[in-house]
Order: sequence, then structure tokens, then C-alpha cells
Amino acid sequence: MLHVPTDGDAMRLTDLFVPQTVVTDLPPLTKEALLEAVVDDFDRKGFVADRATTLGDLLARERVMSTGVGNGVAIPHAYTDGVDRLVAGVYRTVAGVAFGAPDEADVDVLFVVLGPKEKRQEHIRVLAKISRLLNHAEFRDDIRRAGDSAGVIAVLKRFGDR
Repeated sequence: MLHVPTDGDAMRLTDLFVPQTVVTDLPPLTKEALLEAVVDDFDRKGFVADRATTLGDLLARERVMSTGVGNGVAIPHAYTDGVDRLVAGVYRTVAGVAFGAPDEADVDVLFVVLGPKEKRQEHIRVLAKISRLLNHAEFRDDIRRAGDSAGVIAVLKRFGDR
């Protein structure tokens, strides 16, 4: 069982990003197919209560505005009743995917955050922490260089659990 910190706890990314929510070898797909593959992966691993609702909310959020943030990274996220608790994952593709990022660069790293609608504050804290880390080229490069899920978790621990 994952420990999700309460409001009084310090939020650590490695409380959310755990080895089973890190995938380092997704094939390059269309943006929509990639997001569906991510939701399917969460669902297979038991992190999603309602696959259809989760996917629908994630795709709806993406239609409002691309979650591509630049430098080959996207942060797809949604408030959804399709999950019972805040969940997050890191997904890397073996080649870049057109994502509609402001710099028009293809995306090969996704930080995915899904949370129940009543947990907006925790959700926003996680997004802010990820956004701050992504300002550091060394963090982005180390995430890309990590050989497997354990390596990605080690990078998150090194940078994110400060």
C-alpha cells in the first residue's frame, strides 16, 4: 500500500512515484494512444478504479490545453473520479511523440498525475514540485539516462526528496 502524505506531512515524490508506476520503454504512439496506454498500465497494476472515467478525464484535460511543457517533457494530469487516491507515474517513450508543447519539441518523458476531485490541493502540490524539478536540465537528463524504473526512482529521490 502506498503512503500518501496528509496535509501535515511533507510531500515526497517517491511516496507517489514508485517502481511499478515507472515505465521506461513505451513505443512512440500518437498522443491520444500514448495517454490510453498509460491509463491501461495504471489500470492493469490496480491504480485505477474506473478506466473509462480516468481516460475520459485525462483526454478531456488534454483537449483544453496541451500538457507538453517543453524540453521533451509533458505533465498529463487530471482530477478524476476514476481513481480513489492520488497516483503518479513516469513514462518514457523510445522516441519522441508530437504533443503540442510550446517549444514544439516532441515529448519522450511524461510525468502523469491523477487525483480524485476532492484532493485538488495535494494534486497541485505534486504538479508544482514536478514543475520546479523540470527547470533543471540535469534532472531532465538524468531521468532520460536512467536505465530502468529503479534508476528513475533514484533520480527522483536524489532531486525530489529534499
